[in-house]
Amino acid sequence: MALLQKKDSFVSESINILVVGDIVGRAGRQALQNHIPRLVDHHLIDFIVANGENLASGRGVTPPTAKEMFKLGINVLTNGNHCWDQRDFLKQIDQDDRFVRPANFSSHAPGRGWTIQETAAGIPVAVINVIGQVFMGSWDSPYAAADQALQEIPRDVKIILLDMHAEASSEKMGMGWYLDGQVSFVYGTHTHIPTCDEIIHTSGTAYQTDIGMTGSYQSIIGNKIDPGLCRLVKGLPQRFEVVERGGSVFATLLKVDVNSGKTLEIKRIHIPPNS
Repeated sequence: MALLQKKDSFVSESINILVVGDIVGRAGRQALQNHIPRLVDHHLIDFIVANGENLASGRGVTPPTAKEMFKLGINVLTNGNHCWDQRDFLKQIDQDDRFVRPANFSSHAPGRGWTIQETAAGIPVAVINVIGQVFMGSWDSPYAAADQALQEIPRDVKIILLDMHAEASSEKMGMGWYLDGQVSFVYGTHTHIPTCDEIIHTSGTAYQTDIGMTGSYQSIIGNKIDPGLCRLVKGLPQRFEVVERGGSVFATLLKVDVNSGKTLEIKRIHIPPNS
């Protein structure tokens, strides 16, 4: 592979990025602890971004659960509709720029809608987070928020990822086409169901409707089955509890050109329980 010189060291012309879907509870965290080191070594991964809104028993982020993930080498944790479920996170998100929350939240919300972090070789990677409007709430426009973030991100940052935390696949696909040619990867989170529609557009922008959850699939989107069925079948309110064992890893691996920010390769990764 051809090399270029940067900051008095040599780095490859492309970097490998791992994008992890919603990490749900202890099952998801444990699955990553079991497999991230091997994935990093095997795929020579330079940068990891993951959705962390379900880290703490399926409800938000706590300092200990975030610490677990950062210790594994995750560079950025994105968020979603469970962003404020843990009160401690209101302060934590303001103090640590490795967290992002949807940029189209209220302007009064703490934290930031995008961040830039560097690989070990000093390559900057921007990560934007937005939340959908269809079946999700009365948030501001995610499209306007994405536009604003792209205006604010320095021009010399070529590699840009956007996590669209949304329910409707059409809304996610709309964002993929809206940002076609402007970012490296547009991907969906939130539904906890992986999709096999990964594609690289001719512009070099990659797209996938949903990365899928990293958690237990012996569940209903990560929660115990019986309460979920009771609510679905009988229409009665139930307290959902996360399944805390038997997690699978669902993630997507990208190879991205450092100079142009275009995605060169995309590959889904699935590691089932007990692998």
